[in-house]
Amino acid sequence: MSEVFVDVVDLVGQVTDLPAEDISADARFEALGNWTSYDALRLLTGIEQRFAVRLDLQEYFAIKDVGGLVAAVTTAQGKSG
Repeated sequence: MSEVFVDVVDLVGQVTDLPAEDISADARFEALGNWTSYDALRLLTGIEQRFAVRLDLQEYFAIKDVGGLVAAVTTAQGKSG
């Protein structure tokens, strides 16, 4: 597991109040408890702060699962570094 994956899962767990070990790369956001747009924005803020990246809002909201978010963060890190 990559460090990015571990950190993203940690943030998803914080936002959803789910244990990190219950969150997999193929976990779809819409299936994570009572996932709302507010949760999505909280996660986006956490991602941008933790990784010091900026994600395009439209592209971010098109991401459907944790693995897709990990890929987006990894790509954004490559662009900023």
